[in-house]
Amino acid sequence: MTFYTNIMINYLIFICLIIMLSILIFILFTIKNKDSIDKGGNENLQNKLNEVSEDINKIELDLASVTTPLNELNRFLGGNVTTGRLGEWNLESIVRDIMPNNSYQFQHQINPESRDLVDCAITSAEGVIIPIDSKFYAGQYQNYQDAKTGTDRKKVLTNLRTEILSDAKDISEKYLMRNMTSNYVILYIPSEKIVDLVNQIDGLREESFTDKNTLIMGPNTLAAFLDMVRTGHHYLKLNETATKVASVVRGIQKEFSNFDANTSSVLKRLDGAVKDVQNLQTRINVLGTKLEKGAESLEEEK
Repeated sequence: MTFYTNIMINYLIFICLIIMLSILIFILFTIKNKDSIDKGGNENLQNKLNEVSEDINKIELDLASVTTPLNELNRFLGGNVTTGRLGEWNLESIVRDIMPNNSYQFQHQINPESRDLVDCAITSAEGVIIPIDSKFYAGQYQNYQDAKTGTDRKKVLTNLRTEILSDAKDISEKYLMRNMTSNYVILYIPSEKIVDLVNQIDGLREESFTDKNTLIMGPNTLAAFLDMVRTGHHYLKLNETATKVASVVRGIQKEFSNFDANTSSVLKRLDGAVKDVQNLQTRINVLGTKLEKGAESLEEEK
């Protein structure tokens, strides 16, 4: 019996309990409202019924407080929602916490000729898409927990190895594209407990990467990897800012050069103007001398 089957059985028991309590409440209120009850002779019975009714109302309130999360659990386990969706939610949470808003997309179509959607596509600082697909091997983990002997556990690990390599081949063929994506895809396992099982399988990680171009990561390794990618985005922004600053500085330098050239031109013109003034002053002095001599000659003739 699997973990999720146990949850469903417990949930059904809970529903049956609610139904039984509802029937009991109906019976109590029916008895309460019967005309056959003698108000005088059965006053104690009536008080007891009231107390029981109040207790049942309190129980109903307590049960209502847990009905909502159980309904959510039922919705998660039933219908079209699988354990894979839990892995996707976990993946989205990690990515949103670490990466810049414009550097990732969820349920992204990488190949325009295919309808396959990768769980997450990370864009590196260089513009390369890194595909990440989540796989949750909860069934294999439960089988490992239920195994009674070492032989049974080895069998589970063998099955897990086969399943992971099959998934690695599948996602690498779906999501790796030349000149668009990285040369590897990330297979994300959202449970460190399951990652511990993966680490017990000799050569699995190496074979997955060398033969399937797939990196196997758990929550801790993925967070460290994404932090490294985020750092690349940070340095890219710094480089862009430095480029803008350098451009502004070059513009200022150019303006200063133009200003210096204009200043030199103005100084040359000022030098020329000073010389012209000096020449004019000399001519004025010469003319004044001539005028003085002329005036002296006129006085002598008188």
